[in-house]
Amino acid sequence: MILLPRAGFGNAAAALAVLAGACLASAPTPGKAAEGYPVRPVRVVAPYGPGGSYDVIARIMAQRLGEQTGQPFLVDNRPGAAGRLGMSIGIAAPADGHTLIVIGNSQTIVPSVFKSVPYDLARDIAYVSLVATIPNTYVLHPAIPANSAAEFAAFSRNKPGQIRYGSGGTGGITHLGGELFRGLTNSDMSHVPYKSGALALNAQLAGEVQFNMLNLLNALPHAQSGKLRVLAVTSLKRSTYLPNVPTMDELGFKGFELQEFHVLGMPRATPAQFVRRINEEIRKALASAEVTERLATQAAEPRPSSPEEAQRYVLAEQAKFANVVKQIGLSPE
Repeated sequence: MILLPRAGFGNAAAALAVLAGACLASAPTPGKAAEGYPVRPVRVVAPYGPGGSYDVIARIMAQRLGEQTGQPFLVDNRPGAAGRLGMSIGIAAPADGHTLIVIGNSQTIVPSVFKSVPYDLARDIAYVSLVATIPNTYVLHPAIPANSAAEFAAFSRNKPGQIRYGSGGTGGITHLGGELFRGLTNSDMSHVPYKSGALALNAQLAGEVQFNMLNLLNALPHAQSGKLRVLAVTSLKRSTYLPNVPTMDELGFKGFELQEFHVLGMPRATPAQFVRRINEEIRKALASAEVTERLATQAAEPRPSSPEEAQRYVLAEQAKFANVVKQIGLSPE
């Protein structure tokens, strides 16, 4: 209890000064405020359905972060509307440090292919950290007599209108990735959209389409069995899983990188000390052998970063896809 001196109106200013000083003295500093944080379960909003790599990696991180902080991190899958549903829920959550948002490729593509987008990646997110990346691969049906990207591009030009590439849907990552390859290599291919990436893969295995872009996890078993031929990986360095396969960068497309990425963010107004605390916990988690081994089951590589690096990465990806959408003349829905 704070007792104010008996005072007339003339001493009111002095009394208020005493009260303000006392309140400031008792208020926690930003550092102390984060010491006991989090104080309750943390919700991890994932704009993706269960079972995919985004869900699995979110759960790997949630379990480890819960163990480290002593509070449960609970993954809340909110798929729908190309990720717009989950994003709208995430950014509208209280900015008290108890909501994380899973951000990936889809979120960076949506602003270029839809007119109505309920979020702004530059304005609505307090970025925490990159978590992991998974290289993509460009894969070919083995019936096509080509062993390199250059040979395939030449082959396709000699078969105008006959080569098809599949995707999980118009405007998605596999569609835009296919268009990037087609434009860069001057290949002659037509796009065949399917309702999902799994259906596009099945179509390629059946020979209905000849070319596809798959993430490394999905490509590996088919490459190892000889059912698909991997022409290139899309990371800047070669994959440890496919050490003999060149990168697009090595093939002359300097700086080419088109990876599946996993980022964690928070609602924009989240206090900086909470962002820093979770960033530290993510770094600690990704340095552990257990998490590294579990990520390897998804062909994912740990990629911790600062909040600023995570923001730059996401916004650069958004700009990349916006340019592709513009080049192919895709009109927003």
